[in-house]
Formats: sequence, structure tokens, C-alpha cells
Amino acid sequence: MRPATPRGLTAFAPCRRTCRRVPGFTLLELLVVMVIAGIVISLVAVNASPNERGRVLDDGQRIARLFELAQEDAQLGARPIAWEGDAGGWRFLESTPQGWVPMRTDIFAPGQWRVRLDGAVIAEGGRRLGTGPVRLVFGRELIDEPQRLILTSGAIRVDVTGDGSGRYVATVLQ
Repeated sequence: MRPATPRGLTAFAPCRRTCRRVPGFTLLELLVVMVIAGIVISLVAVNASPNERGRVLDDGQRIARLFELAQEDAQLGARPIAWEGDAGGWRFLESTPQGWVPMRTDIFAPGQWRVRLDGAVIAEGGRRLGTGPVRLVFGRELIDEPQRLILTSGAIRVDVTGDGSGRYVATVLQ
């Protein structure tokens, strides 16, 4: 029994063996977790926002993968594939008996750069086919000449180089 108070109410007696603590988190623990989660999310959001340098490099890496696929496709299909591009975008062409025609497959469909470029210049390995523009041509041979494309946007330069064996790499030039 609990001791009676002067007004007839019972007082709280300390809970020893019969009472158990209710499981759960305190408000303070929940607030600490929320603050930590907010800090982590804000750091990720700041680092995840792409900058112009990253977007130009992404374009360079994307075109490097497309060059590798074009080289493989030219070898497997036993027909040359050409690439031509400018500051606005690019397109792939395939050689047919009627001449060079644009490719319309999903992978080799004409594309646009993510960032408007100042230039997309073929620095090495380009060929002028007839009176048309300078193009990169991916031939049927396993070993081809080295190729180099330079993408520029302001002070940012991305160099896409091929070593002649079908491997292409995009790097940022300082």
C-alpha cells in the first residue's frame, strides 16, 4: 500500500521491481538524429550539383564510349563508320554503296552536347571525305591510326584520345 497524503490522495512511490521502462526513443535522441541527417543530406546535395567542367567531361566520356562502340560496329559489320560534330552536337554516318548516310539506330542517333561548346575540333586522325567536313572514320581494321578530339567550353578543354586499338579516354586538360 502506498502511504496516504493529508488530503486522502496517494503519493507516488518509487517504482522498483514491478515497473519497467517503456521502450522507445526520447525526444532529445530523435532531434540529434534529425540534425545529423540534415547535415549529411545538405553535404550530399552541395557535392551532387554538377558544374560546367563536370558536364563537359561527361560529354567527353560519353563520346569516348560511342567511339569505342562505333569502332566495334565497323569491325563487326565490315563497313566504315564516320563521326562528324561541331559545337552544337554530332552525328554518325555509315558507308553505303550510295555514299555516307546518317545512322538512325538508337545508339548512333544524332546527339546534342549537355553544355553548349565553343568548339569540337578533330586534332588528329581526321579525314576529309570528298568535299565534306573533316570526319573521324572508324574502319574495319583492328589497329587504326590514333585519333584525337578536343572539346572546348570557355577555359575548359576535354581531350578525347584513341590509341588506335579501339580504346578511347576523355581527360580534362589544364
